Amino acid sequence: MNRPEVICHMASTIDGKIAGESFGAEGLGPYLEFYGKKKQTFKANATAYGASTTKEIFVGKGKENFKGTTPVTDESDFICGEDAPYFVIAIDPLGEIPWKSGKPEGRQGLEEARIIVITSTKASKEYLGLLREKEIAYLISRGSEFRLSEPLEKLESIFGIERISLQGGGLVNGTFANEKLIDKLSLVVIPFVDSSSSVPTTFETGSFFKHPISPLEFKLKEMQKIEPDGLWLFYERK
Repeated sequence: MNRPEVICHMASTIDGKIAGESFGAEGLGPYLEFYGKKKQTFKANATAYGASTTKEIFVGKGKENFKGTTPVTDESDFICGEDAPYFVIAIDPLGEIPWKSGKPEGRQGLEEARIIVITSTKASKEYLGLLREKEIAYLISRGSEFRLSEPLEKLESIFGIERISLQGGGLVNGTFANEKLIDKLSLVVIPFVDSSSSVPTTFETGSFFKHPISPLEFKLKEMQKIEPDGLWLFYERK
């Protein structure tokens, strides 16, 4: 399969939590600064997020999900913006992000980037209409189970995307992992433990998975202490 290389790049607590009170704690600055600088070394030409993370970053936290009623049937992919220097990929199977613009506004350095949505037949025709109106490209995953393999092939063949930085949340990371689509894992471990059971972890399993899940094994390639008390771990898939 010809597809982009996928590097999952995340920051988590010692017990694997990727959100919660720890991420508002005093002293977090050095670890988040390292996280941002390390991403630049990967030379990715796209960043991928799940629907919730995308909405929070580019639309606004607390905004209501988009709602449509007409089922998707025989609609085709919508392609635009193929020549952009960088892409933001939103994994939105249900068609929930209420896009305000066709560009990823509010993030420095992404002024010329374009958005690509990977969705499914569980989205609505109204949602696809919104994407076309905003000139947002979309790829539709078809079938009873949401799959990313074919859309990823199109990301390379149509948009020329060679490397993706996958940055959560946990459900989208789990989706990639369960299809064995993660090639490398870059993990910044911050020196906190969050025992709350309601806080998401680096990898989660959503309702889209109907098959047994097999472990994805990695080998440690590099590690580095982040002063004063953090750790960076870099793995490649076995």
